Amino acid sequence: MRADGAVKRGIPQWLRGFIKTKGSLVVFLILWLFAMIFVPRFAMLDNALLIIKQAAIPVIACLGMTMVLMTGGIDLSLGYTVGLSSIIVGILVKGMGIPAVPAVLITLVTGCVIGLLNGFVVQVIRVPAFIATLGTGYIIYGLAQIVSQGRDINRLPRDFLAIGRTEFLGINTTVAIALGICLIMYYVIHMSTFGRGLSAFGYSARASKLSGIHTAQINITVYVVCALFASLAGILLTIRVNSAQPNMGGGNYTFEIITAAVVGGASLFGGVGSVIGSVFGVLIIKVIENCINLAGVSYYTYQAVQGLVILLSIIFENVKNRKL
Repeated sequence: MRADGAVKRGIPQWLRGFIKTKGSLVVFLILWLFAMIFVPRFAMLDNALLIIKQAAIPVIACLGMTMVLMTGGIDLSLGYTVGLSSIIVGILVKGMGIPAVPAVLITLVTGCVIGLLNGFVVQVIRVPAFIATLGTGYIIYGLAQIVSQGRDINRLPRDFLAIGRTEFLGINTTVAIALGICLIMYYVIHMSTFGRGLSAFGYSARASKLSGIHTAQINITVYVVCALFASLAGILLTIRVNSAQPNMGGGNYTFEIITAAVVGGASLFGGVGSVIGSVFGVLIIKVIENCINLAGVSYYTYQAVQGLVILLSIIFENVKNRKL
């Protein structure tokens, strides 16, 4: 006990706080420096802009997952929500000829309904989040396949594609949307009463409830927000590839988002998470992916690296919680 106390006294409070909340920034800078030195063509400006564009959509999904992880929960249906949202918006804008904005809004509402279902099952029926969201994820995947009959919808209308492909002052609208959501979520998580309640709920649901925090409302809300952001990610991914696909997202995408959130400092045990950490967590994952692509290594190697990264992150989190 005294040894732990000695370690804590030896580390300044500001440094402990920085490591817990912004350690991913340091990891990102070190990784970027090594990539510039050892990976050919990585240091080119076009490649840096490509990484930013590739990170924009996962950042949106990661912020929703971060909120869920902060409650001590998890949403394994995220990737399947991406796929269902993709095919729904594709059917609306091309199959039914609905204008882009109403189609997007309808799709986002669908995401909210999925999140509400997840939150209801977890909070009211008391099914563990891992099982609940895994089950709803497979239901969503089945619905996407039934609705689409297993086929993609290609060559979507121009007004719909313009939502994510337009540039303003040199900034792509997808990147601008991600930046806007980051600013909103920074306020919600770090500066609002809801954010303080969210952290308290993650540390101890019972203590939070006894202190007057509306834990049920928080628990359901985070799943709604997570599914809403997953739905938005599905729409923007559909625009990026100009194709609505029922298989877009899936389990691999969910795992990538969870990995990014954990690398960004979000705790799988609840209570800890930050917007800045999640953003740099996504950037770390995308830099690793970019380096593997530039090196000509197979995608399966990237998946193995992903698994290693999340395993090391969990190990580091356990050590960090004991030592810091």
